[in-house]
Order: sequence, then C-alpha cells, then structure tokens
Amino acid sequence: MLSNTHFSMAVHVLTALAVNEGEVAGSENLARSMGTNPSFLRGLIGQLRDAGLVETRLGKGGGSLLARPAARITLLDIYRVTERRPAMTAHACDPDSSCPVARKMDHILGELNHKLEDTVMKQLKEITLADLVVNYIH
Repeated sequence: MLSNTHFSMAVHVLTALAVNEGEVAGSENLARSMGTNPSFLRGLIGQLRDAGLVETRLGKGGGSLLARPAARITLLDIYRVTERRPAMTAHACDPDSSCPVARKMDHILGELNHKLEDTVMKQLKEITLADLVVNYIH
C-alpha cells in the first residue's frame, strides 16, 4: 500500500535511535544494519531532521539522535514525512467514455483511496516509537 520504502526505512532508523535513546548513531552504522546506501540514508535522515524528528550532529563522532522522546513520535509523524502520494494510485480513465464504468472509475477509486488513507492515518496515529521498542524489540 505504501508507494515506496522510505516509510519503513524511516521507522527502522527512528526505532534504532529510540532503542539507543540519547546516543548519537552514525549513518554508516545505521545504513549497514539496514543494508542500504549511507548516502541515501543521510538524505532520508535530512528529511526527518527537517520535520523535527531527529537532531543531527556533524563532524567526528557525529550522527543522529531523536529530537524528542520516542513516546512523542507517532508512526503518523513518520508517514507524513515519507509518503507524498495517496495509498492507491489509479490509472486515468476517460470521463467522456461511452463506457459507464470508465466514466465513474475515477470517482469510485477516489472515494476508496480517501477511506484507505483515513484508516491508515488513524492506525498510525495510535502507535509511537516507544510502543515499537516496548512491544517488539525488548
């Protein structure tokens, strides 16, 4: 349902930071644990920093740490940073088509997408990084 892996990767990064709350984590180590490119990860961390979810420190011994307690960061916060497209992307239909299905499909899928997005957002709002750490990591 997600349009890319950025959300799941951001959750991974932030959960790792939550597990080691207060400790600075370098992008090289995080990228290695995730099996991704450190350069890509630094871009993602930059987005999380710009959104106020992480703080970054430059130089030797630099890296990232949570900008606020894990209990105050929801999965919805992360979703809003990483997902720009709707949950479902539909193909374009001709609204002037002689086919009654084609004429209504944009409306049908638009309503469905709105419902899906509302459901996703409601669920993600209920889960914090602290919940992930307590319920799944420790």
